[in-house]
Amino acid sequence: MKKTKIVSTLGPASSDVETIAKLIDGGANVVRFNFSHGDHEEHLGRMNAVHEAEKMTGKKVGFLLDTKGAEIRTTVQSTGKIEFNIGDVVRISMDDSLEGTKEKVAVTYPGLYDDVKVGGHVLFDDGKLDFLITEKDEANRELVTTVQNHGLLGSRKGVNAPGVSINLPGITEKDADDIRFGLEHDINFIAASFVRKPEDVNDIRALLKEADKEDVMIFPKIESQEGIDNFDAILEVSDGLMVARGDMGVEIPAENVPLVQKDLIRKLNAAGKPVITATDMLDSMQENPRPTRAEASDVANAVFDGTDATMLSGESANGDYPVEAVQTMARIDEKAETALALNGRHVNEFIANDGNTESIAAAVAEATSKLDIKAIVASTKSGNTAKLISKYRPNADILALTYDERVERALKIYWGVQPVIADMPESTDEIIAASKQAALDQGLAQKGDLIIVVAGVAAEVGSTNLMTIQTV
Repeated sequence: MKKTKIVSTLGPASSDVETIAKLIDGGANVVRFNFSHGDHEEHLGRMNAVHEAEKMTGKKVGFLLDTKGAEIRTTVQSTGKIEFNIGDVVRISMDDSLEGTKEKVAVTYPGLYDDVKVGGHVLFDDGKLDFLITEKDEANRELVTTVQNHGLLGSRKGVNAPGVSINLPGITEKDADDIRFGLEHDINFIAASFVRKPEDVNDIRALLKEADKEDVMIFPKIESQEGIDNFDAILEVSDGLMVARGDMGVEIPAENVPLVQKDLIRKLNAAGKPVITATDMLDSMQENPRPTRAEASDVANAVFDGTDATMLSGESANGDYPVEAVQTMARIDEKAETALALNGRHVNEFIANDGNTESIAAAVAEATSKLDIKAIVASTKSGNTAKLISKYRPNADILALTYDERVERALKIYWGVQPVIADMPESTDEIIAASKQAALDQGLAQKGDLIIVVAGVAAEVGSTNLMTIQTV
């Protein structure tokens, strides 16, 4: 069984039930709704299509809402696209009603003038154009810049100011409206764009509390140097993380991105919180049926780093080969996992914190490294037992028997966890019998195989106190 999870973004190329069903059968565990594009009606149509696809495949997936965030963009360009050359002098206006020309372009965030300094850079369109700030015209609140490279600038393109602390709100009114919509339609995860400080996460947490949906998990997207600098504080208030390498690679030097990726994943692993690695993983598959060798290595290296999930963006949302992209990513993930198993990574990497559940989780992983265990069956009311076992990356599949569909969907993001709905057992004997049968039913074990059964005898949240090795 593939242990690394796949997050697949839905879009124009993957809106119909048949394609979504193929994505799920191909290995997608979580579907992503990108609220930077489309309206609520469009996203609701896709959500309904996913539910139909689930019926077709007999498999459930997690629902992830990705916010637009407080981003800065250019305004509309008067000629559609403007060509700039090295040495061109261009003014940047803070008037968001202004149409851009070769002499003056405008941005949607008036505070950019106050945030940047002379000698700094303003980057456009994912860093494709670099404007050096040479002067600040206070009378007109305009930045005077010199173009550093040749290129075209279109309308509504992203704007970045590397190394600058931008004073935008953590979540916008649109984000709050989108989140409320998502909560009404039972999303499981929120990927919060452009998180720079813990307060940004807490603002979203307040919306969850307001809607009585506090089980929804918040995954901040770290996309700036400020977010990296504040990461430890952000992690404390978050449920997981998305390593969003697109804007990050514009905001910080590209050569630093792999190091930051490894560091962030390591911290999430140690905290036992799930991490998604995203952006450009199989980007060429938007147009080609096969990935480049570099892309295949990128996906595999994210698995080696310890990511819980790898993500497809444009590849599955807008590309010519959405199903092939998911299938390819699944094959790369699974192949990379064989090296992880050989290396025995994570089994002894963390010191278990106080508490029965985590101590048992560590012992389970240790046992799988020494015995030929085919499956770990965790009977879990809240999902916490399965989550902690996942943290220790055992060399066996983790089958989570839970009694709540919300918990089942939330577990879809955790490495190695295969959640299924089960009846609540009334005794230890029932737990063991149900665990053996579930391992057989899911094809994870055969008669005579060893499995580990983990449960709480009291069947209450946080009561995990049983670990037993059983022969099926």
